Amino acid sequence: MKLTGRVIKGAGLGIKTANLKVNGSFVLKSGVYSAKVFFQNKEYKALAIMGVRKDIEVYLLDFSGNLYNQILEVEIIKKIRNLIKFDKMENLLIQIKKDIEKAREYFINTDNPRITH
Repeated sequence: MKLTGRVIKGAGLGIKTANLKVNGSFVLKSGVYSAKVFFQNKEYKALAIMGVRKDIEVYLLDFSGNLYNQILEVEIIKKIRNLIKFDKMENLLIQIKKDIEKAREYFINTDNPRITH
């Protein structure tokens, strides 16, 4: 599934995610996904979080810069986990960091498939 949207201002939790206002309607269950983001003719490996309010946040794994007000195309690849409600913000941030590592592992394993005999 591919989605296109403009990066809008988010809550600012301390992890640089791009909050997208998606163009058009789409159906994607809430959860955390490995994804690819296409921006300025480049492809970035990413983590995508689909919220219960139908908002999408993406974290580009190897990107530094300002994406505010830019148009991104996001390709959802594989679900990592379902959403969990956290009672403390620090626990949410810890889980997001774990999710980022799971996304990195996913791309390492799919970019360099192991040969077995």
